[in-house]
Formats: sequence, C-alpha cells, structure tokens
Amino acid sequence: MRLIRAAVSVAVMTGVTAVALQLSSGPAAADSAALLPSTSVGDLVVDGAHQRIFLSDPAGGRVITTNYAGKVLATASGFMGVRDLMLSDRLYAAVPDAGTIVAFDPATSARVATYDTGGTPRTLAAAAGKIWFGEDRKGLGSLDLSGPQPVVVHREGIPAYGSLADGGNWWLDAPKIVSSPTNPDLIATLELGSSSSTLGLLDVSTDPPTLVGHRATEGGGVDLAFSPDGSRLVVNASRGRVTAWSSTDLSTIESYEATGAFPRTVAVRDDGTVAVVVEGKSTYEDNIALYTPGTATATRELDLQQARDAGGVPIPLNLTSAARVLAWEPGGTRLFGVAVKLPGSVSQPDPILSLQVLNDPVKKPVMINIWPPTKAEVGEAYTVTGMVPSELAGLPLVITHTDPSTPGGRRVGPETVPPSGTFEFQDVQTVAGKVTYTISFPGSDLYAAASETNWLDVATTRPTTLTLDRNGSTWAAGVTVTFTAKLGATHQVREVQIFADPAGSDQPKRRVRADNVDSKGILTASIKLTRNTTVTAVFIGDDFTPAKSVTSTVYTRASVATAVTRHYKSGKIGSTSYYYYYFRRTTNPVFTSTINPYPGRKQYQQIDVWKGGKWVVWGKGYYGLSSAGKAVRELKGTHSTGVRYRVRSAYISGKSGDSANATAYGPYRYFTFTK
Repeated sequence: MRLIRAAVSVAVMTGVTAVALQLSSGPAAADSAALLPSTSVGDLVVDGAHQRIFLSDPAGGRVITTNYAGKVLATASGFMGVRDLMLSDRLYAAVPDAGTIVAFDPATSARVATYDTGGTPRTLAAAAGKIWFGEDRKGLGSLDLSGPQPVVVHREGIPAYGSLADGGNWWLDAPKIVSSPTNPDLIATLELGSSSSTLGLLDVSTDPPTLVGHRATEGGGVDLAFSPDGSRLVVNASRGRVTAWSSTDLSTIESYEATGAFPRTVAVRDDGTVAVVVEGKSTYEDNIALYTPGTATATRELDLQQARDAGGVPIPLNLTSAARVLAWEPGGTRLFGVAVKLPGSVSQPDPILSLQVLNDPVKKPVMINIWPPTKAEVGEAYTVTGMVPSELAGLPLVITHTDPSTPGGRRVGPETVPPSGTFEFQDVQTVAGKVTYTISFPGSDLYAAASETNWLDVATTRPTTLTLDRNGSTWAAGVTVTFTAKLGATHQVREVQIFADPAGSDQPKRRVRADNVDSKGILTASIKLTRNTTVTAVFIGDDFTPAKSVTSTVYTRASVATAVTRHYKSGKIGSTSYYYYYFRRTTNPVFTSTINPYPGRKQYQQIDVWKGGKWVVWGKGYYGLSSAGKAVRELKGTHSTGVRYRVRSAYISGKSGDSANATAYGPYRYFTFTK
C-alpha cells in the first residue's frame, strides 16, 4: 500500500511563480494511517468547517464519518451501492441502486432528506443552483431544490458531441462531473470506463444546458479536476495520459506521458498543487506524485503509512494494493486518501482499507539534529553540536535549554541556520539534573517545520563506596554462608552483582545474584561452600559514580572422615573417655578415609603409639585418593597385643596435592590388639 512511485509530469493550473524542489521521497512528519471499518470505498470528501471526512462504502451500503485522524465518529447504513459524495450546504450521497440522492447534516452526520430521482444517479456536482448527477445510459440529470417541491429532470436530449448529432446518449456509463470553482454555471463531464472517452464543458444555466466544447481524451476517462482559478482542467486517462486543458476551449496546455503508470485519481489544492495517483504497469502498486505550481515534473513522491490492526499488529505493505480516492483539506495542507490492500490469501479474503493522512506533503521534510554530550559536570563548560540541512542557511532556528532550575527554558546557540548547516556552542549548567535541548525549525514556504530533542545528565562525580563482608573467614565444608554487600550513594544506578569463584580451574566463576540494593544499600547472597572461594561484589557504575568491585576470600576446611573395619568389638580401656576398636592380633585393620574430592588430591595419614606416657608417631605418609575422594589402607604385619594405637587422616593445604581447601584433620580412631 503505497501512494506514488511513477514520475508522471503534469501542468499546474495557476499563474504562481514557478519554484523547483529537489525530488525527495518518504513520508512527511506525523503522517498516519487508520484502519477503516469497510471493504470498499466509492468516494471521499473533506469538510474543513467541521474537520470531518465522509466516505462512501458501496459494498456495505454505508456513509462513514471520521475525524482527521481516521477515528470513526458516525455510520449511516441502509444505502447499498452508495457512490459519489458532494458537500455544499449539506452532504449529498448518490445511491444508484435505490435511484435516490440522500442528504445529511454535515455537522451531525444525520440523514435529513431522501430524494427519488427515478434514475440511477452515480456522480454528483452542484452548479447553477441545482444538483447535477450522471446516470448509466441516460446521460445527465438535475435535482432542483429551490422550490417548494424537489424537481428532477433527466437531460437525455442535450445535443451530442461531434458526429453524434442525432441527439443520442453521450455516455455508455455515468460521466464524472465537476463544477467550476469560479464559474457557478459551468460543469465539466468526463466519460468513464471506456477505451476512448470524451471530455465536455456545459453551461447549465440554460435549459437545456449548452454545450461549450468537447474533445476526446485519447484513452478511457478516469478522473478530472479544475484548477483553483477555474482556468484549466487536469484529466487522467487510462492510457497513461495526464493532460492540462483550457477550461474555455479545451485546447491542450500541457500533456505528459505517465511512463510506466496508469493514472487514477487527481486532486488539486487551493494553491494549485496537483496530486496524481498512478498505478504501476508491472507491479499494480499505486503511488502519489505531487506537482507544485509552475512545475511539470514531480517534486515529491509520497509513501503511504503502515496501518495496524485492532491488536496493534502492522498490516504488511505489499504490491497488491491500490489507492482509490484522494482529497485535499479545504484551505489546509493535509492530503487524505484511502489505501486498499486487495485480498490475496485465505487469511485475508476481503480488502483492507486504511485512511491515509499526509500532513503538509508538499513541503520538503527536514531532518535536524542536536547532540549534547552524554554527561557533564556541574559548573564545567561542555560543547553542544548539531546539524541542519545547509540548504536552509539563513533561515530562523530556535534552540532551547531547559533544566530543573529554568523550566521555562532559555535560548542558546545560533538563531539562524549557519551556511554549512553544522554548528557547535558552549554551555554551562550550575545545577545538577537533567538538561534538555530542543532544536526547532519553524518551516518555510518550501520546507516543513521540524524539531528534535536530546538531553544529558549534569551532576558531580563522587567516589564509590562498596563493601563486602566475610573476608578471611574460615568455614566447614558444605556450610551455606550469607555474604552482605553494601553500596553507598550513587547518581542513578543501584544494581550490584555478586559472583562466586571456587578454587580450581574445573569450576568457573559464576554470578549468584544481581539486583538493586535495598533502601539501606544492602544486597545479600547465600553461597554453599565446598572449597576456598573468592566472592566478588561488582557495581558497574553510572554517569557520575565510577564502577567498583570488592572481593572477599573465604576459606573452606576440607571434610575428613576415617572409618575402621575388621574389629571384633569396641569399648573403653580402663577409664579412658573414648572408645577403642579391638582386633585379634592375627587380623589386619582396614582404615577407609574419605575427603571431599579434587583432581590429584592425597590424604595425609598418621598412626601414633602410646609409649612412655605419651603419644609418639609410629607411622605417617601421603596416600592417593580415588576420584571419589576415598583411600583404603590395610595395616599389615605382626601385631603386638596390649599396645594402644591411634590413627587419623588429614588434608594439608599445599601438601596434599592442592590448595583448594583449608587444612583439616579428621577425628582420631583408637585401636588395640588382643589374643
């Protein structure tokens, strides 16, 4: 769904001095599209007095009223086949299927009257105090509402064009009718839907109307419009012809080939700007070309805006689209059209219509920019840069600085566009807070107004305070420890991340929590310790608070246990407070040690003997552990009875093959031998 691509040229029908614009493309600022609740469109008229748009929906038999944004305000139903609309003192709608012309109050959209024509009115125009309508295979009719009763006349006997001097019908189909904006008695008629059409001028002040002139269009008639001064007619024909003709004798003023396009609708603005809808020959995609007064080539090409469904999902713009109607805002700058996305799939069995609102499309859109730094210190000067198209050099420019201390803003920077289009200036902010810069170009006769806003934070850089507890503490293996990070004052960001990095290369550093600190600046994280672990708290910083990280290294004792097997009993010896394991002297004790595993880890094991009233080392050494952290040792040899022994296992950091844990000793196991 696009309005214009083909570069069609057309004469502009006023005496305004010619001004050439560089060809540009793209939507004007604030252009929009709104879905319409219909699957067909017959006509569109714009009511500038009430800022309303009226559309006819032939398939739905409705006249729809919207505001300028496309919001539906009213719907009148029961008019199947409704076609042309005409706005004068009232809004009139042609309903050919019913043979009627229906009148509505444009202020309320309420129907006020229905007039039976006894024919098939399809097209409407007002001239010489009457409503004129075109009919299928009958010609021209009129509705006179000036008397006490409506009077309908069918004008089948009007002298025919050229060789059709026998008084027969002029048109196979109802002609398009437009009335002159300057001559209240003059209308132009265009035969529609034929391979060769005829354009006629009629003075309808006489009875019957007087034929002023006629000529062939060199193709099937599509649409026509008067220039604002009434001196010329712009005619679209189906063979790619867009022609400007004199409204006095229909002589050709200018005629241009619509290369690669089939012209459709034409609309002329009050200042003489012409908008032409054309259809691409290969893509069948409609586009709109604009021609400013005095130009014969398109000065702008306009794209339609993408409409969205009720759920806000964009409706794809594709090549199966068509623009059916087009109208300018009376006395204004807006151009309204209806884009139709034709059905093309099972998911879209019906046409989808959207009201296109192009705001001031004649003027060239302007892109302006302003770039302050991302941050600045209170009281220190900083540089603001910007860019405006150099073609606007010398035109007014407004740049406003707004901050918490000056909510009304103050003017800064250049007041006219510099010759190069680029600029820079120095500024100073004495109060902390958000500073907003707004750059505005008020527009001109050729360029649309534009504005852009950017901002920066101004504050004072402060040192970052971040602490983390538990540093240097030692814990048992398997204990869950809560770490507390505390963040001091910052400018904006309050998030802290906490990471845990267990000793060893087999377990990577991991983030255990990331969140905003509480009102006291605190964030906690609980970590289950199995090895020595480095815990890190990280503040990423903000514009005025530097990033910072702090670490706490905590130590985790290895878990060491020793199991004794093959004993025949256990119990105390004398008054000792601990148990002994009893073995037969012919049995070899088995000691199974378990230490939390780590690659290449060894256990330290020591056996003591009670001798001379004290424990004396009897045997010791480092022994390998399995991947599960287990070591099984059998005490072999000739065992003496009545001797007391003890054994224990240990992990010695730095000596047991690694330093992933803190040194830890297991409990003593006491044993002796008997007969």
